Amino acid sequence: MMTAFALTFTAHSVFAIGWALILGLLAGGISPLVSIGALTLGYWQGRGFARRLEADSRSWSALEISILFFTMFAAWKHFAWLMPLMPNPNGSTLTTLSATNYGDLPFHLSLIRFLASGADFMPLNPIFATETLRYPFGVDLYGALWECLGIQTAGHLLLYGMAATLATLILLRELGGAWAMAAFFFGGGAVIELVDWKSLFLSVWITQRGFLLALPLGLTLLLYCRRQVGRRFVPTSTLRSMGWMWGLFPIIHAHSFLMVSLLMLFRSALESREAVRSFFMGPALRRAFIPATVLIFHTSAGFEKAGVMHLQWMWTLSAQASLSPWQWILVNFGSGLSVFLIAIGLLVSMRRARVSEISIELLGLLAFWFLGLTVMLAPWDWDNIKVLIWPWVLMFAVIGRELRDETSGEISVGRRRSIQLATWIGIGLAFFPGVEAMLSSWASPKDRSAVVWTLEDISNAEGALISVPKNAVFAAATTPNHVLAYFGRPRVAGYEGHLWSHAIRSDQVISDLHALMNGTEGWVEAARRLKVTHIYWGPDERARFGSGPKPWQTQLTKVSSSNGHEVYALRPSVGE
Repeated sequence: MMTAFALTFTAHSVFAIGWALILGLLAGGISPLVSIGALTLGYWQGRGFARRLEADSRSWSALEISILFFTMFAAWKHFAWLMPLMPNPNGSTLTTLSATNYGDLPFHLSLIRFLASGADFMPLNPIFATETLRYPFGVDLYGALWECLGIQTAGHLLLYGMAATLATLILLRELGGAWAMAAFFFGGGAVIELVDWKSLFLSVWITQRGFLLALPLGLTLLLYCRRQVGRRFVPTSTLRSMGWMWGLFPIIHAHSFLMVSLLMLFRSALESREAVRSFFMGPALRRAFIPATVLIFHTSAGFEKAGVMHLQWMWTLSAQASLSPWQWILVNFGSGLSVFLIAIGLLVSMRRARVSEISIELLGLLAFWFLGLTVMLAPWDWDNIKVLIWPWVLMFAVIGRELRDETSGEISVGRRRSIQLATWIGIGLAFFPGVEAMLSSWASPKDRSAVVWTLEDISNAEGALISVPKNAVFAAATTPNHVLAYFGRPRVAGYEGHLWSHAIRSDQVISDLHALMNGTEGWVEAARRLKVTHIYWGPDERARFGSGPKPWQTQLTKVSSSNGHEVYALRPSVGE
């Protein structure tokens, strides 16, 4: 039952995104009818996919249940506090519990609401409106389907986060038991001050919306790739469905698509040449090849953005040059690495007949690990954490899988209990820092929460925007939490940190934007190059460009104003 839920959720999400792309292109954008069609078709395909697969009938252990409930509670704390309205002495504010989410939440909210507003497909980039949207926006597109149907934003973000967490826990258990579950959700270093970056749950799961689907999708593909190449029967119709899901992976998370594809090839190579041939010639790859190629071509702007890839040996160590190698291991991996090595040693002594197979698989995963420590897939090195996660989780999954096979055989009760006790102790020692980080992350939420917007600014901005057409493109400040992001209104340039990390070359656009907003010589030509239709002038703009008079304030038409939030039209005919 639980495995069926995880597979249905994952397949439904992927297929709904695929149908939304197809129907959105045919209809010219997302509408309520498109949303209903995509969600309904995605559900039936997801349900059919799950019903054709054999689930693990093994009962849940006490440790697995404990990890499940603790992680679900932690997920509820964070997703329920993703964007709550909080009282404040100076007026109510919209906050978020994780300070790390301060910049990412407005970005994803702007994508969801921009897509739900009926933006033309393929849509412009709402934070760089001079280009088509290249960012893998699949999960935000899924959220836009519910947004378009009038479902409250905080509600569907909470429900999706909780469902994704449950599905991922179930699939991790299928792949490697309690060890795999803990490796991701409890993974963390040993320094609490660095909690937001050393806890995978906090730095990746809560903030990176694409990973909410990328992880369960990748786990599904890896799980049933193992079954197929291991000569366990997988229906051809299921392999075809997996192929379509694999093909849609790049629009959900491009980095994970690349890593999971390599890991599936590696898994096939571990079996035999016949398995490799089956991997390349099988129905899954045949159906995945064309959509994956098209979507990779699109997200990489014709492979132009592949130029951001670079080599940087042991980038995490060079980024923390003040630490000795031993301190680096402690800070980044806590006691997890030492417990992993001890567990492998004990496992090899117990499973001597499988020493060769276990060693080859672990060496291969370590090679992928070092690949992720050397080959950078994004301008911002820390984005490679999302690449390192895959071999990290799978290495611990090897321990969990082998211990599961050991205890499922005919062994004495005393031996089984010894293995179970060792598992409790091992996971406790390896992942205590990550658990501690999670516990501290939701303490005193009213004090820890970061203010993203004030209700007063949202209200004033709504008053200024109500008469401005939906297809308007704004020149505005490039702050990460600009109020335009709340309404999904496109800007000619958004937060510069996002532009850089998305490999967008924005120097000329930013230069023209500053010339326009400051009203310096050549601002008219700059506005024409930017193709903006309106200028937004509010508190962020005054803080960034100065509150003094600008020449365009007298030469352009002020179309609306609301308590310091003003909108000027560069072309009076816009919207007529």
